[in-house]
Amino acid sequence: MGYERKTTPTIDKMAEDGLYITNAIAPSVPTGPSMFGIFTGEYCPIASDDFAGEKWRKELERRKTLAEKLSQKGYSTGAFHANPYVSSFFGFNKGFKDFNDFIRENELETLTRDSKVNAFFVSVRRVLKKEGTSAPWEKYYGRIVEWTKNTERPYFLWVLLLDTHIPYLPSRRKWCRSNYWRLVFLFWKIERRKWKCRGGKETETVKDAYDDEIYYADDFIHKLWEDLRCDNPIFIIHADHGDGLGEHGFYRHCPMLYEELIHVPLVVFNTDVKGAIDNPVSLRGLAPTILALIGQEGEHALKSILNGGEDWVVSEVFEGWRRKIAVRMKDWKFISGQKEGDELYHLKEDPYEQVNLISEYPDLVEVMREIVKRHVRYEEKKRIHDRIPSLRKFKQEEIVES
Repeated sequence: MGYERKTTPTIDKMAEDGLYITNAIAPSVPTGPSMFGIFTGEYCPIASDDFAGEKWRKELERRKTLAEKLSQKGYSTGAFHANPYVSSFFGFNKGFKDFNDFIRENELETLTRDSKVNAFFVSVRRVLKKEGTSAPWEKYYGRIVEWTKNTERPYFLWVLLLDTHIPYLPSRRKWCRSNYWRLVFLFWKIERRKWKCRGGKETETVKDAYDDEIYYADDFIHKLWEDLRCDNPIFIIHADHGDGLGEHGFYRHCPMLYEELIHVPLVVFNTDVKGAIDNPVSLRGLAPTILALIGQEGEHALKSILNGGEDWVVSEVFEGWRRKIAVRMKDWKFISGQKEGDELYHLKEDPYEQVNLISEYPDLVEVMREIVKRHVRYEEKKRIHDRIPSLRKFKQEEIVES
């Protein structure tokens, strides 16, 4: 989809034959806050580095998830992934009848306890045995297909692949020339310097390995489509966030809001809706979109993306108590709270966000800052409304975002 390397031949074909959203924006970074927004339609109020399971479970318990809504509509609901950040430990199994997260207890300990030694040995075990977060999709693919064959119809299947997650250790090679253990050593060195990018040949190797992982993940889509043709399912293909590949001096996905982290692919395939949407679309709209596709439009507070994009959408992330907010228009991007000063980028001319134009367009900046203020005001009112029943002095119509 616009990349010189043909890393996604299957997804490209689905985009051509289906609905392709060119400016899909993740509601947050990284996986936990982003999937919270996708499943609930709401922005995540928890910091990206807060791994208190009880807190996440409590916030999800207050809200009805997409899986719950579909279960109530008579759908069998199944999930398959190996990402600890959206595991049952954090409450993301809510609403799923069959939730398979393949997470070992010691992997969760590396998230919830400050033990670098424990984390190191767990990581080594994962890499050597190709299990947990290092398990390639082929290792559990059979279980996915078996579930679709044995579950009652209709069904909703959610699969989150980790093959494109750092460290990139591709199971098959097309572009990367480094062998498996050279890549392990490379990513170990990069992690030790806290994912800072040095550029040059190192970055080329990282990108080659990443492209191989994308190509491998695309093969999963191809195989699943072939194996499920008899069910004629709708496919919705998206990422929860992106990864930095040196554009702003870092690899991986830190709690920032640059394009490489929040601008994600989104394709809806095998429906009557086709073409492209170029205006911004938030992944928060996936839940109402899925409901609309099964004839339940209007069952969600947000509108379906099938109705087209927006003039602007918001993405936000908490780093501790610091709130970072991005306002994403089709050609413009405003970021507040990420640096000491605000940032403004003209994406059409500067897609990698290298030239901050904050002082050159005062009228546009004023509009962007007003959008941010309204967003924060709405979210804070809603938080009070949701968390403190005795203080529910705000009527529902008073907290509707304008």
